[in-house]
Amino acid sequence: MGIERGNLRKQDKLRTRKDFDALKEHGKACRDAFFTVLVRAAEPDDPAPYLRYGVICSRKLHHSAVVRNRARRLISETFRLTKEVILPCSIVVIPRRAIFGAKQQEVQDHLLRTLKKAGMTRIPPKTPEAGIPSGNS
Repeated sequence: MGIERGNLRKQDKLRTRKDFDALKEHGKACRDAFFTVLVRAAEPDDPAPYLRYGVICSRKLHHSAVVRNRARRLISETFRLTKEVILPCSIVVIPRRAIFGAKQQEVQDHLLRTLKKAGMTRIPPKTPEAGIPSGNS
């Protein structure tokens, strides 16, 4: 038996139009070659904040449902594998055409990089000043 990374539950997905519209209106947009990500931090007064995600993959992206569903599966698998690293927030991913030829590991790297820019990962973003000692001695 291998290491289980975590399963996606029903409550991990954004399901209602109200949730998607709130993210479109109040979320922070981060763009990447593979997708656009809309992120909104969990509310501070929420007693049990957790990560929730959704994928918007319209027919405008590609005419074939098979191709669109593969993009959805790549993104869902990425969330399943990395949900421990992502802070509690709501995320909507809108894939771009560049994702069609991508492997799962590439999608995972791009999503983590994009979420790191947005400040939604437990991994702090690398800053150039981090290795330079301060002049307070």
